[in-house]
Amino acid sequence: MTNEYRGDAHNVVQAGQVGGFEQHLHFHGPGTAPPERFPERPVSVPAEPVLLVDRQCERDRLHRALGNSSHANGSSGATLIALCGLSGIGKSTLARSFSWQVHERFEDGFCYIDCHARPDAGHGELARSCLRRIGIADQDIPALDKDAVQLLRDRTRGRRMGFVFDGLVRPHQLRELKLAAPESMILFTSQHRAAEFPSTEVSSIDLDRLSHEHAVELLARITETDLDATDPDVVRLVERCGRTPLALEFVGRKIRRLAHWTPRRAADWLADPEHGLQVLHDNPEVRDTLELAVTDLPADQAVLYRLLGVSPCLTFETGAVAALLDTDHEEAEDLLHELRAANLVRGPDNGRFHLHDLVRVHAGERAEDLDGESSEAAHRRLVTHYRRLGAHADRAVMEPSRMRVAGDEDLVLGEDNPFTKPGALRWLEAEFPNILALVHDARHRGDDETVLALCDGALWTLHNHHKHYEETLRAFEVATGAADRLGDPVALARTRILRTRVLMECHRFAEAHEQADRAREAAASAGHRQVLASAYEFHGRVYLEQRDYESATELFRSAWEISEQLGKPRGMALVEHFTAQAHSGLGEQEKALEYLETAAARLADFPNDWRTSAKVKVTTGVVLRRMGRHRQAVERLELAIAELSAHRCEEHDEKLLFELASPFEELARSLRELGEGERAEKCLREAAAIYERAGSPKAERVRAELD
Repeated sequence: MTNEYRGDAHNVVQAGQVGGFEQHLHFHGPGTAPPERFPERPVSVPAEPVLLVDRQCERDRLHRALGNSSHANGSSGATLIALCGLSGIGKSTLARSFSWQVHERFEDGFCYIDCHARPDAGHGELARSCLRRIGIADQDIPALDKDAVQLLRDRTRGRRMGFVFDGLVRPHQLRELKLAAPESMILFTSQHRAAEFPSTEVSSIDLDRLSHEHAVELLARITETDLDATDPDVVRLVERCGRTPLALEFVGRKIRRLAHWTPRRAADWLADPEHGLQVLHDNPEVRDTLELAVTDLPADQAVLYRLLGVSPCLTFETGAVAALLDTDHEEAEDLLHELRAANLVRGPDNGRFHLHDLVRVHAGERAEDLDGESSEAAHRRLVTHYRRLGAHADRAVMEPSRMRVAGDEDLVLGEDNPFTKPGALRWLEAEFPNILALVHDARHRGDDETVLALCDGALWTLHNHHKHYEETLRAFEVATGAADRLGDPVALARTRILRTRVLMECHRFAEAHEQADRAREAAASAGHRQVLASAYEFHGRVYLEQRDYESATELFRSAWEISEQLGKPRGMALVEHFTAQAHSGLGEQEKALEYLETAAARLADFPNDWRTSAKVKVTTGVVLRRMGRHRQAVERLELAIAELSAHRCEEHDEKLLFELASPFEELARSLRELGEGERAEKCLREAAAIYERAGSPKAERVRAELD
């Protein structure tokens, strides 16, 4: 190709595309350029990206940083801007887009230097790269680093130029350049944060993953399909991609290539760790950047990075990492923040750190360098940490003397419980994904004791207050298998009882009955009377939920007789409460009231079990209302509401809040019968608000009653 130019003009631009870069050479006409300017204005900018989604906030910050030049701050150096973040997060794409927006503002030239191919470049090599970009011939570039740097300073002094260093492994190398050009800009992208630069020297912008909506938008553009951002499969897919542009582009192009793939198929494919490894291997720039980042880590940080890669946990708080490393909290916290500075871990979010999926894959690969014995010891310390805290949380929330088959008493014996009840519930909720992951990891390792300990302890305790039905049910199924393998009929009966309860709550009654029958068989074969009583009770509750009151009362009678023989008054009271509900359902209100009075008297000896006592008061109020004794019903229901409210105020317990809805409903019904419509409406509004906050379908029913 040839181009000719004839005639007079102030500026002419010659442009062409070479190797994926747009090359622009600007020739200035005579009399328009000062003598010190380059005879040719050098501009090298990569092709403008076409898949940039959102990033408006970051672009605005880049423009503000450029506008706030170092000259305004009295400095003689170029404006320094850092664009930092995890590999694959979109730093290069944003840097290219920004370069296209601003390169014409730099009248003396703009140079974009891709450092991904030169990971070990020092400050001398960076200076030589800049000199080549501004038109200095190789034979005129000094071999010594200090001379090359000095020549770059001389050639850029007083000029207005832009330099972009994309994929810089060691950003501190830029400090040696010290370009004396206050109207110029140096922008660099790096995996590492710009922590080694004083905040007065650099404007640092950390690039985060895309929002859910923008991640879906990017995926839709790549796949050339319409995607519903609320579709659970789409949600799962973009989360599997970590909402990072690189992973979204990789999977999106695969979906477009394989036209029969749906978001569900793609999400399932990506869930396989081997396929995550493929994403990493098919993007060598990301893999190489992570390799270099880890190579630069001190030994203790490198060990933690590798251990995190093979840990089943999804998030990491300082205590767990201290257990993993067998060190103190301060050291663990320091190491986590060092990895955060290298953008190898994310966070802290509410005190927790986590790995991006691609980083986890890479860390897992590098874990092969660990000594097998020390790695196994670290894993055992982590598991023990969760079993100990899970046992403490269980005892802080549930009745300390309740029957447990986990066998973790020795872990908490003689220790002060670190949890209050609300603190234990917060910890259990936050750690729920990690506890689940540890359960499934223990199953794969054949560690059945850990499966039982975490399921009968932490997960059962959490389920009694915060519901995660499907995940909990799968975990309890794993626990049943663990008890069976251990040949422990008591544990087998117990885990089947737990499954019965969850299946009943999900109204999967046929399965609940099957589990309850098998629980009774296991308990009977073990000769464990207390577990057998529990099995009868839970089976009766399934019938109670189905309103088969006759069958329920028979099973409750068997449970009550065993508790009486064992001298378990609290167990007797619990069964009496359920028996009262069954008799009330049969229309036998006087008999129901007798059972409730007996249960309340027994519970007086258990002041810490105020929750069951409050429930008995609510049921008593319902029975009195059905008997037409509305004044007494109001009295009992108001007492129950006062008791539940008092404890909720102290503990901010969401379950207690939810349990307040039913007595408010029942109270409204009796108040209406007493002609107190205004108070009744107020109670119904309270109930509706509670149901709505909990996302319960009962809210619609109560709102309809109000209307």
